[in-house]
Formats: sequence, C-alpha cells, structure tokens
Amino acid sequence: MKQHTIYEPSNWSVSVQQALRPINKKFLYHKYVNSLPILRNYKVLEFGSGVGAMAELLARKVDLGELTCVDVSDRYMSKARKNLREYKNTSFHHGRLASLTIDENHYDAINVHQVLHLVIKENRQDLVEEMFRLLKNGGKVYLREFIDEENGITGQQINKLFLKAGFRVVRSEETRTRFKRGIITASYCKLSTILFFLS
Repeated sequence: MKQHTIYEPSNWSVSVQQALRPINKKFLYHKYVNSLPILRNYKVLEFGSGVGAMAELLARKVDLGELTCVDVSDRYMSKARKNLREYKNTSFHHGRLASLTIDENHYDAINVHQVLHLVIKENRQDLVEEMFRLLKNGGKVYLREFIDEENGITGQQINKLFLKAGFRVVRSEETRTRFKRGIITASYCKLSTILFFLS
C-alpha cells in the first residue's frame, strides 16, 4: 500500500451504528446475504465488517465453515467482537488486509459492503490484488457500493480494478435507491487459466 492511514470513527458514529444494528440486519442486510450463493461450509472473509451487523448474518450462513472479520477501526472491531462472541466459527483481525498473516488461496468468498469508498483511491488496486491472492481459484468477491463519482466509485472504475487484478466480472448492475442515489452490486471470480477456458 502506498499510504498508511487508519480510519477511526467517532464514538458517536459507533454508537449510532450499534443502535441501528438490529434495523440494518432485518431491513437492509438480511435479503442481500440470503441472495449470496455462499454454502454452509465456505470460508468467508468480510472486509470492513464495522460493528458486525452483516457479519452476524454471514456467520449464521456459514455455520459449518468459517468467517473472518477484518476492519481497520479498533472501535468497530471491539464492538464486532462483543456482538459476535457466541459465534465460534468467527475470527477477528484488526488492521489493513495486506498486513494480515493470512495464507493465500484460503477463502471461498470475500464480502465487501459499502466500504470501498473509505479506501484511499491510490490504495484500491493493491487492496483488490490482495483479495485475489487470498481467494481460492473459483472463489468470488461479492461487492455492493454506493456510486460516488468524485471518489472514483463508479461501476466502470470498480470493474477496471478487478479486471486489472485478474478477476473475471460475473455480475455488475447499477440501480438507484428511492433517494436517487446510485448503487453498484457486483461479483467477481478468481479463475486460473484452466478454469477460465473451462467456464
């Protein structure tokens, strides 16, 4: 990574996310997580897990597998540890993805939900390449992000990041919320040369 910055939200922001956790789980995340083709025995990494609202749903979904929560915020990670303490299939890593000692080709899936805009623009390519390293061949990244053209968050720009890292675009759709804000929902697959020609 070219720059080393840590995002640390205010105590107020953490408290708001914690208070909204049950609402977010039920009305924003439940349907989305259920739609992900993730099997019970998968090894899943959630990048930017915050207070663990979506992570809890993922932990239930991979009850025979494992979930790794990663966040650069110590405050968010502390809350996530408490919120998910009953899930024995879940581990927690505080820090940048590239600084963690995780074996390559380890995960079946990586979930990235509305956190890419928080990553410094110049660091995004390195981040996506690290995701490629961590995924097994055939593994997928599932991404949902608000479109923010000023910060270089458009469907085309995100797809470019993943294509350059060696991923294949499986799905990339842009929609509008009721408040007219754009959202990209996408998935990207890591394919070896052999798998690419067989798919």
